[in-house]
Amino acid sequence: MVLSVFKSGDELFDQGVDLVKRKEFAKARRNFEKTVEKGGKAAALAGIYIDIIDACLDNNNPARYAKLASTLERTNDPFEFGLTEINPRKLAVECRLLAERMNIGRMQGSTAQALEEKGNRFLDVARKYQSQIGNDTIQINEIVGIQVNTGIKEALYIQAWGYESLAAGAVLSDPKKAAELLQNAYTCRKQLGEDGQKDLNLIKAYSKSVKCWICGRPSTGEGVHFLPMSSEVTPLMRGTDDDILKSAPEDYSSIYVCKPCYTSISRRSDEIAKQYHNLAMQEMRAMEARLQAEIRSVAAMSAIRR
Repeated sequence: MVLSVFKSGDELFDQGVDLVKRKEFAKARRNFEKTVEKGGKAAALAGIYIDIIDACLDNNNPARYAKLASTLERTNDPFEFGLTEINPRKLAVECRLLAERMNIGRMQGSTAQALEEKGNRFLDVARKYQSQIGNDTIQINEIVGIQVNTGIKEALYIQAWGYESLAAGAVLSDPKKAAELLQNAYTCRKQLGEDGQKDLNLIKAYSKSVKCWICGRPSTGEGVHFLPMSSEVTPLMRGTDDDILKSAPEDYSSIYVCKPCYTSISRRSDEIAKQYHNLAMQEMRAMEARLQAEIRSVAAMSAIRR
């Protein structure tokens, strides 16, 4: 066995290529690092291999794909990675888009503005997948071991995420608009072969309008602007309501309450509960003090008797 220290950079590269074919990426990476150190005609390609392997070993890190894209953009010559023929410029485009998509997915913030920005950025990158990759298979996904799609199919997933984020941002001010945006998301998911039931449930909830049982104001958007509150509605109280907006479901197991009324009742209940809690704690502390005093008194009496 010839030690790697005595091998040329090109020999180490060839050995690394065989390790890649066996998917022994960590070992292969060490070979390519030594190839770069020793130089040789394969040193530049070894550097590309290192960045590809780093993406394979850390395939949920967008920074890996951005770095790989920069490396690939500096070469025009096709090459093989394992058994896969690589067009460096095409793969660089895929890496840029994947890094962008991942970074958008990691955006934080639950305000309407943040969700709207996230949704619009998702839709923008979806358009890029459609125009720049189209019906071609996304090769980088296959190489690093994540879900393999065509550009069109990937765009549909991203569009669905985009419309769902836009809907989440719009629902606080315009639930009907949120329902329309979710209808777009549902269409994308149906094209992907999914049932889209989560979107359908939200569309139904956001489209629903009722009248608050307590204040009588109309409200749209179940779960956001009004909520069902468990209640017992007697037959007398059901009456004959001719209003098109109902104040209770058909089974009268609950009543519809707008968010302001609901939160007002909840907060007042919390305040009352806290007051009773504080009173109970005061009584417990007073009782504890009395018990401690009695214990000390008994202990003192015992000491005197001894």
